[in-house]
Amino acid sequence: MNFSPISITFFAYLVVMVAVGLVAWRFTKNFNDYILGGRRLGAVVTALSVGASDMSGWLLMGLPGAVFLSGICESWIAIGLALGTLANWLIVAAPLRVYTETAHNALTLPDYFSHRFEDKSRMLRIISAVVILLFFAIYSASGMVASARLFEIVLDLPYSTA
Repeated sequence: MNFSPISITFFAYLVVMVAVGLVAWRFTKNFNDYILGGRRLGAVVTALSVGASDMSGWLLMGLPGAVFLSGICESWIAIGLALGTLANWLIVAAPLRVYTETAHNALTLPDYFSHRFEDKSRMLRIISAVVILLFFAIYSASGMVASARLFEIVLDLPYSTA
């Protein structure tokens, strides 16, 4: 194992993240606290959380890789992402925040769809849950690849082990 400044910084980051998680856990009293921070998070914290969730390994590895392979024309990916994020915040986020509270304090999108559109058959809940499971499985797999590449570089491990 290589104890370079990069690996030491990486391990320090992991320790800080575990500490933040433990502190947050102490303030988590119920499912609403866990899912939405008890609806007490401000706009800046929410924006940072969404950004951190969205801008994961694909942005740090995939976008530079696409630019490297195909040229600067791939920068349109970043421009599209920025415009899409802005449109999401301006058009979707605020109304969704209001409607989730009025729709029986929905904590998840399947809950929201089911209550908002008064779906007695529960088909909207099932369809949205299947879509979420499918796409999050793909998203999680890409995160595993990015993590393995990170461990490969930082810890000098073979990719298959990482």
